[in-house]
Amino acid sequence: MIYALAALPVLAANNAEITTTNLNGGNAAFNNLKASWGRAFNIGDYQTNMNVKYDYAKSKDSLQEVSFSGNLVEDDDMKVGYEVTRSFGDGATNVKVTAATGGTSLSAEYDTEDQLKEVSAARTVEVSDRKVDVQPSWLVKAKTARVKLMSALGDGDSVSAQVDYDTNSGNSEVELGFSRQMKDGKSLSATLTPKNKDLEVELVDSSFEDGATWTATANMALDDAANVKDNAKVTLKRSWAW
Repeated sequence: MIYALAALPVLAANNAEITTTNLNGGNAAFNNLKASWGRAFNIGDYQTNMNVKYDYAKSKDSLQEVSFSGNLVEDDDMKVGYEVTRSFGDGATNVKVTAATGGTSLSAEYDTEDQLKEVSAARTVEVSDRKVDVQPSWLVKAKTARVKLMSALGDGDSVSAQVDYDTNSGNSEVELGFSRQMKDGKSLSATLTPKNKDLEVELVDSSFEDGATWTATANMALDDAANVKDNAKVTLKRSWAW
């Protein structure tokens, strides 16, 4: 997983994706179907984006969630955006407010069950002539401080890191990522979670089939080095816009 910093809500195109079960298990089959579709409309002077999601695995007979997003303030000095999401599964409502000014983005996330969930900030800084995207956040219920870092290395390569510090136990967890943009619409990324000894490698190809993107993901448990290949979990996903 390569991290993207928080941004103001935008309207997503209509998308669908199908995933398989583990191809390395000898019994590959359909695993899940997800779809999302959106529409933009105006409420007074404000443009609102509505997005609806469906997830077969979570709720095959009904929608998963519906969300509304847009900008309350948008000028040269500041942007203030919102996103309200209603889940049909557990009935929870999630609200996210994001403000961007002077190159810094601030966001707060709230839901009807846990109240304030997370507060975060995002900014690009320069370190030794290299731009680094920095996103510190505070997970309220878990009492965990999280810092995400991402930097482009040039030639289509980038690195990322996430550090979680649990203030209750004093324990820390680290996740490291690397991404490479290749030619012809292909990209390769790797994510290492040292605590779980898990390495995830993902190959994304949008050139294999017109109008569709194929993603192959391999999860490898590094605690059994002699059988990494045999124990790897390999899945395939096809996504397309409609």
